[in-house]
Parts: sequence; C-alpha cells; structure tokens
Amino acid sequence: MQTTILFVTLMLLLPVSVSAQTVGATIRGVVTEKSGAPVAGVQVTLVNEETGEKRQVLTGAEGEYALAVLQPETYRLEGESGGFRKYVRKALILRVGQEIRNDIRLEPGLPPEEVVVTDLQTVVNLNSPSVGFVIENQQITGLPLDGRNFLQLSLLVPGTAPSAPGSPGSVRGEFTINVNGAREDANNFILDGVYNGDPKLNTFAINPPVDAIREFEILTSTYDASFGRGMLRSMRATFSLAPRTPIPNIRGTSSASLWEGRSGKTAHFSSRTTRAGECAKVLRA
Repeated sequence: MQTTILFVTLMLLLPVSVSAQTVGATIRGVVTEKSGAPVAGVQVTLVNEETGEKRQVLTGAEGEYALAVLQPETYRLEGESGGFRKYVRKALILRVGQEIRNDIRLEPGLPPEEVVVTDLQTVVNLNSPSVGFVIENQQITGLPLDGRNFLQLSLLVPGTAPSAPGSPGSVRGEFTINVNGAREDANNFILDGVYNGDPKLNTFAINPPVDAIREFEILTSTYDASFGRGMLRSMRATFSLAPRTPIPNIRGTSSASLWEGRSGKTAHFSSRTTRAGECAKVLRA
C-alpha cells in the first residue's frame, strides 16, 4: 500500500517538473549614474517594436532590474528617472531562451532629453555554460523544406546527422536526427515552454507549420536542469521552439511547393548515401 501511494505521489509531482521548462528570454542589468552609484526607483520599460506591447519594472535598492519570460522579438529598452536624461536603446534583439545583460548609465539632465544607444549587442551568453544554436526566422521561411518540416533545418547545427537507414524513425518514414552520436529517441522537444514530445515515438507530438514558428534553438551540451528528463531516459539534445507573435492586420499566409519529381532536382536535405548509390548505378550501367 505504501509503495502504491509513493508511486501516485511521484506521478502527481512529475508534471510540475516538466512545466518548469521555458523558451522565454531574459534581460537584466543595473542602473547607475555618472559617478557609478546605483539609482533606485528608476522606471525601466521594454517595448516590443513589432506589437507595441510594454513591460515595466522599477529598479531595486541596488539599482538592479530584471525582465523575464520574454518572447524572442526586437525590443526598445527605456530608462527614466527625475533629474536624468531618458535612456533609450533601440533594436535590442532577444533570441529564444537567451539571457542578456544590459546595464544602464543615466546622464544628468531634463527628462525630455534622450540618450540613444545604438551599439552592437554581444551574442555570447555569459550566464550559462550551455552550447546551443538558434535557427532564425529568415532561415525557417527562406530555405527549401521537403514537406515544410522545420526539423530538417536542424542539420545546419554542428554535431547533428540524419538517422541511419533501418532505424525506427526511418522505417516509419519520419525525419529524425542523431545529435553528437546519441540515439534518435534521446531528444527533448519543447513548444512555447511546454513539453511537446510523443511519449511512444519521442518526436514532436505537435508539429506546427513553418509560418507559425518564430525561431527555435537546439541545445546540444551542458544545458541546465530545467530542461532535464533524466528520470525517463538519457537526454542528449533539447529543441526549444518559439511560436510567432500575432501581428495586427495580418490574416494569413500562403505557400507553394515544387516536388523534386517534377523539377528533376535532388532535395536539399536528401541523404548523401542515396546520391552516391544513384551515381554508382549510373556508372555501372
């Protein structure tokens, strides 16, 4: 009886650990004045330049601020306080799962005056040891995909390879990959912060169309425990997918595909082994 109660308790706690996974970005920093002293009570505003959505927060006693669970978009960061010029940083790009630091330095002056910062932001995440690669929206919508399956773009990431002939995934006719030599069923799939894996086949349970995807990230090594599923199986890679934010006045999209059988061309992501075999048949003939 005690064993049954313990098993039920563990099953109830399992969804809690899974729901901790997130694809949201985070921005944090410290607000200081010209002398380097921290400034408390500064209103920090983050504006989504695509949708106009705003997030606001006040700095703490040490001038610190943090904004978390942000959609991967392009933002404008503002800092305002009495007796200082308004701080504005434009074109601040946040990627899926990214955590960046942006310290704000306020200059003395009147609030209507602005200090606009346009310097290039660093692309190195100094707050996490994880190794990951982001597939951007331009790649998702611009590169050719057989059947409009965005997972094919994962082959652009170092260490990934298509499944071997005869593997469970290839036998089912699905597109699966191996990451850093691990099994094709050792991957973790997340959609907008929620676990999205098929428990039987361990692939994407819900495969969204490419038009609905903003970008996705593939973590291949040393990611933190929030992405872990070690109690179920040994995990080797995490696919974090962020959907696109709805844009006003945009009702839908259209697409068209030209199959290789009609054009006489080989698919971009076709197996190199298959191409070599076809060439060998031609040479023997």
